Amino acid sequence: MAGKKPKAPQTGAAATVSSASAPAESSQKENQAQKKTPWFRFTVMILFGIVYAWNLFSAFTNFFGVLDKLSSINQVRSQNSFTLVDTPWFPLIVNLALPVIVFVLALWISRRRSVGILAVMLLTGLGVVAAVNLSLIAYVQAVVPPF
Repeated sequence: MAGKKPKAPQTGAAATVSSASAPAESSQKENQAQKKTPWFRFTVMILFGIVYAWNLFSAFTNFFGVLDKLSSINQVRSQNSFTLVDTPWFPLIVNLALPVIVFVLALWISRRRSVGILAVMLLTGLGVVAAVNLSLIAYVQAVVPPF
């Protein structure tokens, strides 16, 4: 210890350069870690993409199922001189567009973040899609009469 001199604190431009290089080094390490495992990132995106596609398929089946049900209901109602039931277009179209919009938005928000953040964002978006999907299904069932 006697032979070593304590380091004097840096001032001025030297302190600015050394403090600016620390975040740059950490961001370089993050970029290298992301470049080493792009397959894991793509695997997470594909797995969540399959679940979002399942929600989209469910939205399509709900869309065509409601249209078919309303067609048969309106046919019976027109034969019996009742007023026709309007198609709830807005909830049906929102139900179709929501999984795609939320998936793309979650990918865009987490594009430069770690795989863990990507998974959390996609999982959060999936919860939002599921909640809105169930709410829209309940709304359409309340609007459409049973027969």
